[in-house]
Amino acid sequence: MPQSRRVTHVFGPAYLDRVVHVDRPLHEAGQSPLDQSVDGIWKFGEGLTLRDPEGFAIAIALPAEWPGPQGTVELSRRLGGDRSTRVIDAVGLSWHDDLGGMGAGYASALDGVLVSALGSKQDPMSIAVERRIQDLGLRHHPIRVAEHSADWTLLVTSGRHGDKLPVGFRGCHAAILTLEDFGTCDLRVVASFPNRLAAQALRLDGAKLRVFAPAMRNMIDRESSVERFAEFVDLLCCNRHEWESLEGREQVAWQVSVLAVTDGANGCVLRFTTPEGEAGRLELPAFPRANPPRDTNRAGEAFASTLVQTLMDEGWEPSHGTTASLIERAGLRASAAAGLVLDRVDFGFPTGRQIDMAVNAGMIQSSGDGS
Repeated sequence: MPQSRRVTHVFGPAYLDRVVHVDRPLHEAGQSPLDQSVDGIWKFGEGLTLRDPEGFAIAIALPAEWPGPQGTVELSRRLGGDRSTRVIDAVGLSWHDDLGGMGAGYASALDGVLVSALGSKQDPMSIAVERRIQDLGLRHHPIRVAEHSADWTLLVTSGRHGDKLPVGFRGCHAAILTLEDFGTCDLRVVASFPNRLAAQALRLDGAKLRVFAPAMRNMIDRESSVERFAEFVDLLCCNRHEWESLEGREQVAWQVSVLAVTDGANGCVLRFTTPEGEAGRLELPAFPRANPPRDTNRAGEAFASTLVQTLMDEGWEPSHGTTASLIERAGLRASAAAGLVLDRVDFGFPTGRQIDMAVNAGMIQSSGDGS
């Protein structure tokens, strides 16, 4: 999948994911799976309970050898969906630590240079993150924020039920003051950086193509809204919950050349500018799978990275618009890539050959080995 001749810079976070797999869905019957990132404040105590501002809670019976922390996490925002129950009692089946962060995901999927924040060289969390970056062979340009520990995430996933709830404990990336110019590149991806920094990165000169991959916190930021810098975005990719949370989203949609809005098992909507300057729209179903997903983590990065790679491989230039046939081919490969990554429980992405094989077969048969 990576193109070695293509110079890619990825501005986005890399941090430690502490992943806990639970035994049941976190959404009500008939509703879409939970796919929402929130920030959290930890109150140390017994067990593990996540509670949103309206009192809805997810209580998790901890899996064996859970390394901590324990207690109650107060979530920054309401969890989506209408709920008849106030508490979901889930059982933690297993846990593992992994490299997380959209920046790390895109850098791996696109063979790019990662630009992300770390604390001091003595900070234990920063050491753990940097070791995982090195183990994966990612090229990394760390921005040191000495007075902060590296960011980390508690990630709750329901596997085959499709829920993904990352709870972030942040401060390091938000403490970056300014970004330096890293030179020219074919592709610049800005993924989940705070909007103040995302605007800086997108405005830097020297990128042939600019992609913005926001998290929920980007979409609800009213102080530095996405609309203020959307003119510097060529392709924007997010999920439906994130898109619907954005004020002025139609104004943003008109400013970007391609907009991709994913909706899990419901597929995606692609909006684009045609070569004639008209508005195009295409809906694609999720790529067919023979078995339920094992883990929904990193599906968004797989989708967006494959979408942009396919467009660039076929010579797409945002100023010239794009045809419906090209968007459909790129969207199909992106959907297949997202479907393939659902079988992985480790950090990794499908190759171009694996994606094309899935497209030709028209169905993903689960490998069952997590790789």
